[in-house]
Amino acid sequence: MLRNVIAGLILSFCSVSQVFAFGLTVDQMYRNLVGTEQSVKQTSSKEPMLSFKKVDSKPEAIWQERNAHFEKRTQKPAEFETENQWSDIVIAVKKGKVSPFDLAEIRRLSEHENAEAIELLAWMYATGTGLRQDLQKSYTYYLQAAHMGVPSAYDNVRAVYRAMSPDQRASLPSFQ
Repeated sequence: MLRNVIAGLILSFCSVSQVFAFGLTVDQMYRNLVGTEQSVKQTSSKEPMLSFKKVDSKPEAIWQERNAHFEKRTQKPAEFETENQWSDIVIAVKKGKVSPFDLAEIRRLSEHENAEAIELLAWMYATGTGLRQDLQKSYTYYLQAAHMGVPSAYDNVRAVYRAMSPDQRASLPSFQ
């Protein structure tokens, strides 16, 4: 009697024609099983599941192509820093708030014969902005900028020379 009750409960929850396993009937599960077995037999008779065909790959060409695309759309770090840093330095000099790092960058650029940096350094020495005023050094830097083709440098050389005392003029190197 207990056996009949259990069998009745089982049959009441699932009918003979439909068993709910992932929403499939027993018939659908059987057809899927037979279908996958047949597809495995067909593929195994024709070719192996894994094929080890040699593929010609050119990783260097692919890398260069991707790298070229990246370089086109992004600025190089050195260029980005130099452009932004120089404009920040010029603004700091105009405001009279020159840091030691700004001064070091101006000197570094002037050593690499950057005409703007040389003229800015000459102006800083002439006015005493960020540095101790030194008209001899200002004269030397303005003269260097004039030789590099900075148009206003010739006028500034004359102005600095006129502002010097006779002793300062005497200490300048003579051109013979």
